Amino acid sequence: MAASNTSSMCRLIRALRLKHGYTQETLAERAGLDYKYYQRLELGQTEAPLVSTLDRLGRVLGVKAWMLLCDDMEIIAKKTGIRASALRTHTKRKPGRPKKVSS
Repeated sequence: MAASNTSSMCRLIRALRLKHGYTQETLAERAGLDYKYYQRLELGQTEAPLVSTLDRLGRVLGVKAWMLLCDDMEIIAKKTGIRASALRTHTKRKPGRPKKVSS
């Protein structure tokens, strides 16, 4: 997978996660993924994920797995309601694990 496709996939996953109001830890748990693996995936620090991983993420985020690989901003905006400009912005990397919110 090309680097630009990987970075657009990471931005889309992050945007969908934020749209649903999930933390990285919550999304990883719901998708049955290790939290640290998901964190590295979202930051683009892993190899291309398996199709089964994309399928799990897609089910939790309410999209088909192919959409996570799509680099056509118009299609993504139409199907998800996320503006293309939001996907073009670079994600800010914040070190460390987020603080747990007590329930």
